[in-house]
Amino acid sequence: MKKWFFVQSLVLLGGTVFAWYTISIDYRRFYDIEGTIFKVVDCRFPNPVTTPCFYGAWAFLIAFIWSIAVIRKKEEAAQKRQEKYLVWFLVAGTLFAWGNFAYGFFKFVANQGKPVIGCSGQLVGDPFGTPCFYGAVLFLLSLASGSYLLWRLSKKQKLS
Repeated sequence: MKKWFFVQSLVLLGGTVFAWYTISIDYRRFYDIEGTIFKVVDCRFPNPVTTPCFYGAWAFLIAFIWSIAVIRKKEEAAQKRQEKYLVWFLVAGTLFAWGNFAYGFFKFVANQGKPVIGCSGQLVGDPFGTPCFYGAVLFLLSLASGSYLLWRLSKKQKLS
């Protein structure tokens, strides 16, 4: 059972590292073009703080820290309660991520397959190669592992 908690945390750590790496690249590109990180209007590319990737990165970080807190709980009832809340948070993060991917995919299709500005402010030639897609997949994997954990905790509690 303990290994599944670590699997969930590992997926969330991977999502956190990926998301913040993407944000750092976006900030570097933005700074190179705009000369500042504080401009948010009349920009050639969107300031990363205004993109869904930025908020997804925070969601990954919060979920990762939360998953570590769940592992550290000593009482099984407290662990189950916190895991349930974490799963609901992951549901919200997954819906947010897939919603952003769907919006980008819709823009791409509406533009007849020609490149469009994607979720992180980059030109998108393939929606399945975007950070939004990978982030959505990582959120879905973390939700699946969290749901499995919650199911196992509920099953274990019924046997007791």
